[in-house]
Amino acid sequence: MTRLTLLLSASLMALSSAPVFADDSNLVLSTNSGIRLSFSGQVNRGVLFADDGTETETFFVDNDNSSTRFRFEAVGDIDATTTAGINIEIQAESNSTANVTQNQQNISDADFLSPRKLEFFIAGDSFGRVTVGQGDTASNNTSEVDLSGTAVVGYSGVEDIAGGIQFRDGAGNLSGTTIGAAFTNLDGLSRQDRLRYDTPSFGGLTLSASAGVAGSGADSDEFYDVAAKYKGNFGAFKFDSAIAYAVAPNDDEIINGSVSVLHEDSGFSLTLAGGAQERDDPADDRDTVFGYAKVGYQTDNLTPWGTSAFAIDYAYNEDVIQSGDESTSVGVLAVQNIDAINSELYVGVRNFELDRPGSSFDDVTVVLAGARIRF
Repeated sequence: MTRLTLLLSASLMALSSAPVFADDSNLVLSTNSGIRLSFSGQVNRGVLFADDGTETETFFVDNDNSSTRFRFEAVGDIDATTTAGINIEIQAESNSTANVTQNQQNISDADFLSPRKLEFFIAGDSFGRVTVGQGDTASNNTSEVDLSGTAVVGYSGVEDIAGGIQFRDGAGNLSGTTIGAAFTNLDGLSRQDRLRYDTPSFGGLTLSASAGVAGSGADSDEFYDVAAKYKGNFGAFKFDSAIAYAVAPNDDEIINGSVSVLHEDSGFSLTLAGGAQERDDPADDRDTVFGYAKVGYQTDNLTPWGTSAFAIDYAYNEDVIQSGDESTSVGVLAVQNIDAINSELYVGVRNFELDRPGSSFDDVTVVLAGARIRF
């Protein structure tokens, strides 16, 4: 019996034996009268078409922009102003867009189950929130603020849509250089085992910090980061933003951030993101930078299903793999929300270009069409 079968069987047994409590909108389950347990997740599958300048390949994929996953969340009230809880989130990603490549259309799924979050927290109205375990560092997602409604198929992490696809060299041969290696949105320190603190919200402003140790034995090293996030509404404008500073386990320093503004009356939005990484290694003089811009439009008038969202974006990187590299990407994106089932249909077209002194690479154009079904 596989690990997935065991895990799902245990989950179903737990859910079937637990008392059920329901409010107006969500099913909540618990085996403890003091704990409210909920089960949720999503499936995000699609078809990826990739034209590398010589051949066109078709892949049946899991969309790594927002992978297939499921989660258990449990919360209990310590008193009127203090809560505690846990979050367990497991990714179940088969044939990820981040991994499929021209010479391997079906990636082995032997290790496709992976933990995203394994954490507990204590939160209070007066002191904020303390979180311990594997989960988002303070800087994670700070490059990814996006109010366009199209992030499921395209956001500042442009490489996720086709990260494993290789560029071909001037002779038409696979170069070994992948889209995932040539692009980055420098989104902080990702998810780690860490201690994290978030302040209460002060008029929409939240401050965060986290620290931990990565690696093991002689190869282990500390990391830490700080972040500030602000969101609010100003008349017809909805505003969201984030900025962060991080020191990685290898002592590289990253500063990054993003801002997104939506004019709710017209449906137009503008999203900007950027960042820089300074490497600690004196033998490596690369200072990687990235920039990202997106213009979006949303409307509720095209279909009774829900909001229709459209966007065009542009991403730019310098010196990601080696000094002198310039990588750019342009995307055209469309998402149709289906409100009745909290889901989306989407399609995105994206071109990737890599310029390197002394080398030649063909552009790669990809199309991803799929659906994200949430439960």
